[in-house]
Amino acid sequence: MVAGAASDLVVRTNSGELRGARENGVAVFRGVPYAAAPVGPLRFAPAQAAPAWSGVRDATQDGPVAPQGRSRLAHVMGDFERPQSEDCLTLTVWTPDPKPAPAPTLAQGKGGRPVLVWIHGGAFSSGAGSLPWYSGESFARQGGLVAVSINYRLGALGFLCLPGISDGNLGLLDQVAALRWVKSNIRAFGGDPDNVTVVGQSAGAGSIAAMMTMPAARGLFRRAILQSTPFGRTARGREDAQRIGRRLLEVLGLKDGEAGRLRDLPVKDFLAAQGELGRLEKKFADAAAPFGLVIDGKTIPGEILGSLKSGAGKDIDVMIGTTREEMTAFYAIDKDVMAADETKATPLFEAMFKAEAPAYLDETRRLRAAKTGAALLEALFTDRVFRMGSLRHAEYQAAHGRAAYVYQFDWQAPGGLQSCHCLEIPFVFDNFPNWPAAPMLTGANTDELAGLARAMHGAWTEFARSGNPNHDALPSWLPYEPAQRITMRFDSVIGPVGDLAGLNWRKPWPD
Repeated sequence: MVAGAASDLVVRTNSGELRGARENGVAVFRGVPYAAAPVGPLRFAPAQAAPAWSGVRDATQDGPVAPQGRSRLAHVMGDFERPQSEDCLTLTVWTPDPKPAPAPTLAQGKGGRPVLVWIHGGAFSSGAGSLPWYSGESFARQGGLVAVSINYRLGALGFLCLPGISDGNLGLLDQVAALRWVKSNIRAFGGDPDNVTVVGQSAGAGSIAAMMTMPAARGLFRRAILQSTPFGRTARGREDAQRIGRRLLEVLGLKDGEAGRLRDLPVKDFLAAQGELGRLEKKFADAAAPFGLVIDGKTIPGEILGSLKSGAGKDIDVMIGTTREEMTAFYAIDKDVMAADETKATPLFEAMFKAEAPAYLDETRRLRAAKTGAALLEALFTDRVFRMGSLRHAEYQAAHGRAAYVYQFDWQAPGGLQSCHCLEIPFVFDNFPNWPAAPMLTGANTDELAGLARAMHGAWTEFARSGNPNHDALPSWLPYEPAQRITMRFDSVIGPVGDLAGLNWRKPWPD
């Protein structure tokens, strides 16, 4: 890390001046508050405006991450330890040149660099945008973008839905507040507020899908890249979310009339109760977390995929995809799933496909080299939770006359995790030195890593720039449409494949 001259690393935001640092040739501003600290009376309140400050605020250190327990995918991505605090509503900005962008004019046609905003995953219960995994340095240095990565409230503190306490979706509203901050302030960092691309993985992608349907998020981004969107479990209905909230009270030993005590409950008690609630709510082969998005009819107006089908978000450029074996990440340490035979898988096919379950089970069995119960469940839930909803979203975009680019990440982790959930992230960011302890990358061929990252990182960069992911290091990538269903396969061999998911010949997936 090499510090730059102080004068060229000070920017003026709406709340006050920030001093960043120069890291590897890129200006970086860390721990930037985009909203007021959600503490005290603001614990269960929607994000409020960040208070102004006087003087120049130091922005060279990351702020705390949202309170959370250990990630349930630490066995895949690696683990991390960071200071935690409810005062976590901060973001990081990477920019090639921290000079204010000019206001757009008719002659220029643009007003700054393209902006990429990352929304992290973690089942709405873990993670942080400030982790080195999500460093936007390569996007800024190699791609010339202004990159932003955000923290937001997690778990019960971010997504509790309980009458009289919280309507839910507070972490989602944090994300909207961060995008509003970007809209109002990113020009000071050289960015174009009218050319913003949001990128998210897993819970982050689910959040983006929700925001595409939300009136409150309209106009805050122009493009969206959705990685492993969990359409099969994107959001709970209000009644179910409130059931979860009441069960949290039970775990804490509180009665309904004592819910107000949650406003003063120590954070450690929340985290312990969330962990216990997750264990109580766990179902066989189902990796859903207890807290997440809530279809409340207000923040999220209706069922997300149905709203997208009806035209919500049809003005947004979309790139979307999944890994080939998403669920392997969750099942690898689930002893019940790994020991399951076909008799354990059959009831879950029956629950999904009813009377036609034997035919769907037979089709899935034919598709998989391994015939174990775990392999059948992995195929079923990868399709159910991630793949089929993502492809439908692409088809809805095409039906509304908007190009959607679809990918599938097939590269296999050397250690037996297959092409699991989260595996594509370091390729997208092209920052492998920031993943030194990731089991999913152990033993990988470094030449393959570099080449695949060059193709993917370049595609994400070009899409953020123009809405088209094609670039010189990538085979020609055509938009997805129902006739050919062109899908870019990212593997040791890279290239477009027609109907990679086999929708033209597989049994139709039910609604």
